[in-house]
Amino acid sequence: MAREFFQTLPEIRGGELSDELTQVMKKVVGAVGNCNRPGSITLKIKFKPGSGGSIDISDEIKAVVPEFPRGSSLFFSTPENHLVRDNPRRNNLPGIRSIDNDTGEIKVLNHG
Repeated sequence: MAREFFQTLPEIRGGELSDELTQVMKKVVGAVGNCNRPGSITLKIKFKPGSGGSIDISDEIKAVVPEFPRGSSLFFSTPENHLVRDNPRRNNLPGIRSIDNDTGEIKVLNHG
């Protein structure tokens, strides 16, 4: 009678492979659900002949765990090669005001 693949899998490395796959799967499934992006698990099993008719089995697990997209920030470069948040080449219009996001304070912008 042929032995099924899934009968052998729990015995590889004394059950450690199966335990690792379970943990990796939980991590990938959770991230896929949270990020709404795809993930994957790749299992590679290598078979190498040993002595006296034995077979040496090794494994490798690779996972693609999705992540939330990272944001970016917009900066402008000055003639001195410094980075600043406001465009130094822009002329300010009179009467333009800015609101501080942290304090709610209204600031009148300098006129160019």
